[in-house]
Amino acid sequence: MNIRNILWYLGVFLIVEGLLSVLPILVALIYHEPYHIFLLGVLLPLCTGYLLTRYPSCELNFGDAMLLSSLVLVSISFFGAFPFFNMFEGSMANVFVDGFFESVSSYTTTGLTVLPKETYTWGSSNYHSLIFKRTISEWLGGLGIIVLFLSVLAKGGMSSVYLYQTAEGIERLTPSVEHTARIILRIYLFYTLVGAILLWVLSDLDLFHSFCAVMSAIATGGFIGSVFKANPSIMINTIGQIIMMLVMLIAATPFTLHHFLLGGRIRKFFNNIEIRTLIIIAFTSVFLFTTLLWLDGMELTPDRLFQTILGVVSVLTTTGYDSGNIIDGMGLEAVGDVEVILLFLILTIGACSGSTGGGIKIIRFAIMLKATHWSIKKSSLPESAIVPLKGGGKIWTDRDLDMITLFFFLYTLFIVGGFFVLVLHQMHPMQALLLSAQSLAMSGLAGTNLAAQPIVVKAVLILQMIAGRLEIFPVLSLILYLLGRFHEGTRREKRWCG
Repeated sequence: MNIRNILWYLGVFLIVEGLLSVLPILVALIYHEPYHIFLLGVLLPLCTGYLLTRYPSCELNFGDAMLLSSLVLVSISFFGAFPFFNMFEGSMANVFVDGFFESVSSYTTTGLTVLPKETYTWGSSNYHSLIFKRTISEWLGGLGIIVLFLSVLAKGGMSSVYLYQTAEGIERLTPSVEHTARIILRIYLFYTLVGAILLWVLSDLDLFHSFCAVMSAIATGGFIGSVFKANPSIMINTIGQIIMMLVMLIAATPFTLHHFLLGGRIRKFFNNIEIRTLIIIAFTSVFLFTTLLWLDGMELTPDRLFQTILGVVSVLTTTGYDSGNIIDGMGLEAVGDVEVILLFLILTIGACSGSTGGGIKIIRFAIMLKATHWSIKKSSLPESAIVPLKGGGKIWTDRDLDMITLFFFLYTLFIVGGFFVLVLHQMHPMQALLLSAQSLAMSGLAGTNLAAQPIVVKAVLILQMIAGRLEIFPVLSLILYLLGRFHEGTRREKRWCG
């Protein structure tokens, strides 16, 4: 791996991050709030990025792009954490972990928070600028700063192709990666602007909260729900909740498909295997939760049914948006084991590929279901028979299935590992299972006081959030690289001592 070349690209991303970090300062100036807490988040990435880009760059290979994607997310999360460091008290280690946790939760679009409630309560000194910083970070994380780079700064070549593969997968709308990235950026901006304007006009929210709510929802980040719960005076009416639900569903579907939807090719959109599977899972989940409500003896009023639908959409899209009554509306005030298992399964499946949502992704789930039927059918035929596995408009090879199976295994391993760490730190087993699945699926579903958790728990959740955002393989690439450098340094030290 060419580490100097990787660092050059990292420097470019840090410069982009530094420039975008000016936006919360502008919000602070507009609302006459202190802006000094955001200055280091602008100056440090700009200076670091300048130093890293002093040398000329070369083309990246796929391994370099994998490593770069991990370094980019970790680095921008580190520099993005500086405004949050001012919000915590305690030892230096606790402040650093809490601030880094908050920043990682933002850029991975998870939505979990360890911020003291009073920091995002109306009347706090940095109310508007802090909420905007948190939601714009989610918005950028959902879009992917790599996609932003490709759409604005990329000049073509294999580096762009590999970066796109690590960020969005291999499906492209046009032969040009840069053109595809620009289309995705325009679609993302279009839905953000239209959603915010509709929410502002049709709901009770002002323009600022409308934009923050939609930026959080389109990124499938649930932080704005915590803001609404902390400020009961900020109400969102039924029409506003319907708009939020539609935005979450849009965010959980492939943005490449929206190119066809907005172009009037509706049949091509709904014929997609992921869209069909998403609809089936959504209706099945609503039916199961409604049945649970009925078995618990609850009256199925129209409002409760609506809140159940909204809650299912929030969980399935891995948004974790909770305005205060979604969980209660689903009948989960005292979360039972059956409900936890159902939530766990929905979270684990997650949203569609090429969306801002997390989870295993529906395409992998759908192909594994098809592969099960395919394997049974193939076993009943002669060995010489050629039976291709078809799904999603393509033929899936044995190598594709091997990669999907490996991903399933690693995903399960991460969930189980997180579960055991949380249980060892005195967390209830069912709560630990749900929280482990949440962090890996990047869902900000409420239910646990994370601020009171020890550093080890927060560190594990940070690792899971990063792994969930990057879909595990780039994280493993970074870990293996660091371990390799460590072992190499150890061997050199032994030879020197010898």
